[in-house]
Amino acid sequence: MIVRARPSLLDVVAEVLVADPSASLAEVAEAAGIGRTTLHKQYATRDELIRAVGFRALDLWEQAVDGAELAWASGHGVAGPDAHDALRALAAAMIPIGPQLAFLWRTPSFDHDEEIKQRFRTVEARVGELLGRAQEHGVLAADVPGWWLLSAFHALVYVGAESVASGELAPREAPDRVLRTFLRGIGAPL
Repeated sequence: MIVRARPSLLDVVAEVLVADPSASLAEVAEAAGIGRTTLHKQYATRDELIRAVGFRALDLWEQAVDGAELAWASGHGVAGPDAHDALRALAAAMIPIGPQLAFLWRTPSFDHDEEIKQRFRTVEARVGELLGRAQEHGVLAADVPGWWLLSAFHALVYVGAESVASGELAPREAPDRVLRTFLRGIGAPL
């Protein structure tokens, strides 16, 4: 029997607020299985709660990138580190945290929070560096701008996470589908 860890309060909050950004704190507390008073004891205001969810999302995203960097460092193929493994590790770590990332990417108030913005830029730059290294190793086209690679990768991770959440895609299949689409596209061979 597989025992799954119960999602943290902040993970539940991210899921609720991605599904309905206008959800009340009472609705958030109900979804988390706690009383509103208990929620207010931990987070006095909605802004505090939203900011905590943002930091949780950043923590999870940093861990995902750490894992991909570790996969890159441990790969020792004939042509050097295996960029495919690193990119797959990144996709596999980011897809399960899709709701948290969606919350982070879609919350306008974070544009005005300097601490969150700085951490966001740092993690995003690390992802960009991984994609850039994949370009250097010939896995990604050299003529594609880094900002496009980053945007395309994030979009595919988002779609992968949404597809898993809706039941259209099996969790184990999602990283390979994301990576295959990212590396090869979806057009028929010419």
